[in-house]
Amino acid sequence: MLVMQSIPSAKGAAKGGHALSSRVAIKALFKSVVINMIAPAVIYSLAAPHFAAMSLAPLALSGTPPIIWLAYGVVKLRAIDFLGLFAAENTVVRIAALALAHSEQQALIGRSMENVFLAALFLASLATTKPLVLQMSRQLQTGNDPAKRDAFDAAATRPAALKTYQTLTLGWTFALLIKAAGAYLLAANFATKDYLLFSPLWDIVSDSVLVTWSMLYGRSRLQQRPTEDVEFISHSGVAP
Repeated sequence: MLVMQSIPSAKGAAKGGHALSSRVAIKALFKSVVINMIAPAVIYSLAAPHFAAMSLAPLALSGTPPIIWLAYGVVKLRAIDFLGLFAAENTVVRIAALALAHSEQQALIGRSMENVFLAALFLASLATTKPLVLQMSRQLQTGNDPAKRDAFDAAATRPAALKTYQTLTLGWTFALLIKAAGAYLLAANFATKDYLLFSPLWDIVSDSVLVTWSMLYGRSRLQQRPTEDVEFISHSGVAP
C-alpha cells in the first residue's frame, strides 16, 4: 500500500532534495517491511510446530512485532507506521475470523473484512486535516523524522496539495471496498483450494489498477501546483 513513493515531487523541486527524499523513503520502507512482514512470517514459522494444528497462538504471536512497533511510533515518535497499522489490523481480523468461523469458507469470508475496516480508516481520515494518503506519503518521504515532518506538513497541507491527497484518499477508500467485495465473492463461491489460487491473482490485478491510478493522478496533480507552492517545496527539501 505504500505506492506513494512513486508520486513525484512538484515540478521544479531541487534534484538534491528529491534524491535525499528517495533515500529516506527506501530506508523507511525497508524498516517497515522487516518489522511488519518478514519478522511476523519468521515468528509464525517458528511458533507453529509448538502448537496444535488449529491453534490461533502462532498467528497471534506473529502479530506482536507490528503491534509493538506501532505503539512505539505513536508514543515515542508521535507518528504512525502504516505498514504496522495495516499488519496489526489484518492480524486482529484474521484471528477474529478464525475464532468465530465454523468452517473454512466462513473463515475466508471473515478475512475479506480486512479491507472493509481499512476503507473505514481511510474514509474517517477525510474528516481530519491530514488524510491517510498524505500521512503515508509523509512517512515515506521523511522517515518520520520530526524536523522533516514539519517541512513536509507545511507544503502538503497547502490547498492545492491537500485537495490532491483528499481525492487520493477517497479513491483508496472505494478501491479497498471493491477489493473486499471481490474477496468476498471468491470466498463465497469457490472451494478453499481454488480461493487460494484466485485470491492472489485478484490482489495483483486490483492493486496494479490502484497503483497505476495513484501514480498517474498524483503525478498530474502535484506537478500542477501554483508557483508559490513549487518554490516553497523546492526550498524545504521535501516532496509531498
